[in-house]
Amino acid sequence: MNTPLVSIVLPCYNNGQTLARTVRSIQAQSEQNWELIAIDDGSGDDTLAALEQLAKDEPRMRVIHQENGGVSAARNTGMDAARGKWISYVDADDHLLAHALEHLLSLADESVDIVCGAYEMHFRDEGGRIEKHACTDGDLQAVLESLIRGDSALNSMCARLYRADMLRSHAVRAPIGVKVGEDVLFNLDAFIAARAWRMSEETIYIYEFGGNSAMTRARADIYGRTMEMIDGIGVFIEKHGMQTQLFRAHIDIYVRTLRVDRGRLGAAFALTRRMVAAMTRGVEFAALPVKQKLYYLALKALPMSSYLLP
Repeated sequence: MNTPLVSIVLPCYNNGQTLARTVRSIQAQSEQNWELIAIDDGSGDDTLAALEQLAKDEPRMRVIHQENGGVSAARNTGMDAARGKWISYVDADDHLLAHALEHLLSLADESVDIVCGAYEMHFRDEGGRIEKHACTDGDLQAVLESLIRGDSALNSMCARLYRADMLRSHAVRAPIGVKVGEDVLFNLDAFIAARAWRMSEETIYIYEFGGNSAMTRARADIYGRTMEMIDGIGVFIEKHGMQTQLFRAHIDIYVRTLRVDRGRLGAAFALTRRMVAAMTRGVEFAALPVKQKLYYLALKALPMSSYLLP
């Protein structure tokens, strides 16, 4: 059996109405050296039957059924089963543009471990409004700051290629039990492990946003659902001894998340001393830039001062 160039991991949960279009978008790729690993994560609808029917006519497609464990568990199952040199993740209510794999592979060489493309978000519930998101480029510091702040397409596990050997040798896994932001935690581990990466502003992936899509569910009750991710970011920062380097980004994820949920003033009242202790723990005050020293002192003295932060 020939080894595929790309293993596409497709986690599915109650996607019986959308996954045929997703699979067709994979079959339509200009680069045809791929395998598709579809994981039915304990769906309650006809997802499993639909996947098995699609696989009958597609020899490159394998279907795995497991008890419901969440999207991270499904992605990890797919990664474990993958035989390709590269791993790519696709959600079962989205689709790839026809040149997606070919374009990403054209940017890869033996020194690169991650290749990122841009994606569009199509808001069906808002009259078809479209947003384009491209990845922030730069050195490791810039990439980690962008991931922590959540201000670019870097957050997503989709619209990219990951070198399979890199993920496995560094035990990079999707975090189990994180409801929102599991992609961020996965990518923090992936980028700090990667030797190099390439970014492209070419749109290769379409997120369908609206109704009961995964993206719609992820935006509900954002503050309460994001705390596991924020805690995970803190663990990552401390594990790698980057408290001082990533201090400002660490502030931003707390403040921005609170502002989305409660507005600027509400966020200032909601920021607690426990949160300030978490973002300042292990920070070398003397090594901070002058402006960040002021932020440090102000937050320690009065968490409500976060209202003044840009």
